[in-house]
Amino acid sequence: MKLRNLSALFFLFGALGAMAQEAEREVFHQLSFKTQYLEIKDGYNYGLAHRGLNLAGAYTLSMELGRNRFSYDAEISFGANYNQGVGMAWTFKPFDFYYGFRLNKSPKLALLLGPYISGYYQWQLYPELQSGHMLWFSSYEAGLKLWASYPMENKQIIVALASSLLNLTSRPESSPETYFYSLSFNDFVSNPHSNMKFGSLDNFLHFQFNVALAGLGKGFSIGYLFEYMGYYEESEYQYLTHSINLTWLLGNKTKS
Repeated sequence: MKLRNLSALFFLFGALGAMAQEAEREVFHQLSFKTQYLEIKDGYNYGLAHRGLNLAGAYTLSMELGRNRFSYDAEISFGANYNQGVGMAWTFKPFDFYYGFRLNKSPKLALLLGPYISGYYQWQLYPELQSGHMLWFSSYEAGLKLWASYPMENKQIIVALASSLLNLTSRPESSPETYFYSLSFNDFVSNPHSNMKFGSLDNFLHFQFNVALAGLGKGFSIGYLFEYMGYYEESEYQYLTHSINLTWLLGNKTKS
């Protein structure tokens, strides 16, 4: 049943995309650079909490569709963490699709709510604790996002809240206790697609809070992002970041 629900959301986005072809739309392209404070706690890594720094780059395509809004995001990050031995972490978000429906008619405050679908891949290595064994967490998820914008003089305040509802997740089968390990390209691709399991809020939560100040000149904006991922089945996994986001508008155009 959950698989059908997740598939239905993909069809919904296809239908919304077809509808958008008929409406006048303004298209924006943005690039972002993020510095992140990172915390990871993985049950397969003895439940130890690691803290460190990440650097991330992201691309956003957004469209204003009359009163509604569509966006696509992609992101990649890399960082080092420490505390109980040095570790390395990679995160790749190949897609995050969102379609927001306008909830109000205020000429100033724009308030939109709608579904999103996203995919995340996270890999970790802890050479001092786990030799060359790879740990990972991946998720395909569907949820709801609330997006709001409010003008302030010649600037704009943007706030977004998002929470997952349904998910398809992958974790290692067991703790790495053998001497053998492999770090080939195929391992980085195949491991996050193994042991996939469906769930909802009972086993996984991905929550995001984003606030930004736009209109700072030449398409520049600055923002803050809080992101939390929690997987509550064996073995538990928690991922938390605080990000400072610097974003540049590459250009926009209006289509009919």
